[in-house]
Amino acid sequence: MINLYKVSSVLLMPLIVLNIHWRIFRNKEDKIRYKERYGIASRKKNKQKEVIWIHAASVGEFKSTDFIIQNYFKNYFILITTTTKSAAEYVEDNYSDKVTHQYAPLDISIWVLRFLNYWKPKLVLWIESDLWPNTINILKKNNIKSIYLNARISPKSFSRWMIAKSLYQSLMKTFEYIFAQSLDDKKRIELLSKLKIEFIGNLKLTNNIKKEFQNKISKKLSIMIASTHKNEEELIISQLLSMMKLKKNIRFYFAPRHPERAINILKIFKENKLEAKLENENQSIKSNILIINSFGKMEQFYNISDIVILGGSFVNKGGHNPIEPAKYNCVVLSGKNIFNWNNVYKDMYNNNACLILNSHSELLDNINRLVNSQPLIEKYKINALNFATRNFFDEKKLKAILNESLK
Repeated sequence: MINLYKVSSVLLMPLIVLNIHWRIFRNKEDKIRYKERYGIASRKKNKQKEVIWIHAASVGEFKSTDFIIQNYFKNYFILITTTTKSAAEYVEDNYSDKVTHQYAPLDISIWVLRFLNYWKPKLVLWIESDLWPNTINILKKNNIKSIYLNARISPKSFSRWMIAKSLYQSLMKTFEYIFAQSLDDKKRIELLSKLKIEFIGNLKLTNNIKKEFQNKISKKLSIMIASTHKNEEELIISQLLSMMKLKKNIRFYFAPRHPERAINILKIFKENKLEAKLENENQSIKSNILIINSFGKMEQFYNISDIVILGGSFVNKGGHNPIEPAKYNCVVLSGKNIFNWNNVYKDMYNNNACLILNSHSELLDNINRLVNSQPLIEKYKINALNFATRNFFDEKKLKAILNESLK
């Protein structure tokens, strides 16, 4: 099957090149650095240091690598590849003094080989679920040490990979170690790969130290609707509309998963005759509804929120990390579509540290219940904070394996 994939990818090269230029035209591709997609380096490597190549598709995956970067950037040349433009911008804005970023070469053998021949990584760390058959197959053929970290496979992806089971098994044999993101992922990957998979915790929960949060006693309660996806804002706003119109003493912060979608949320409020403003614009507008339309602000707003409604869970996206708002002394509410974080949510729920709703239609009743009971809010806040400060990841074991692999 890998041979069929290789031939198909070569035949599709002209269309792939056309698509890149179409994406440049639509401002979805970096017009200055697009040649990196062909494996052409735009930065120079430090020849005095051995290269650790970390591939993380998007912002969330990249953030989970902070523990590795902080521990190894002084002694190794850290090469980061991502696939999205927003992730590239995040890396450059926050880690340019520690790492070198390149867009990942597209999964065409000649482009991948060009990339590898230039960078010559000593160790490759593959993060989460972005599996590229040609790239991974070339790593195996060239005996480049590779480790699959935070390996994840959703129930939907599991069903798809079952059709190409032999290809999946072949790809997994590239990696010296495979560490699953959760116990559920471990079971699914073991069923597909027929390999023994390890679980040492979720990489996104490394450095899980207690955060310094503000004293949140104020006249205005704050509710944050975080990491929402397309069509999800409408569902949530439809439930909270009456509260937003009547309870002017409550602040609402909206933080869509993709900040560029903030303008769409603004339109929803205008259609419902509600005043809202974008976080970095329209400062003259007075409103209790603020829409966050830039990256890197989540922790800032968790820090001033009392209740957080986590998105990706009222539509079929698998939910988002509940530990982050819990660290900031917030009540955490989620929908039932939480397969990406199922094990963590299950444990939180059993410890009365979060609320999991069966439908968006249950939002208003639950929010009203919290708003009308300060003791209930405090109970969930304390339970969430206590849960969030646990040790969720075996950092010592990962460091020992990385050190051994780098010898």
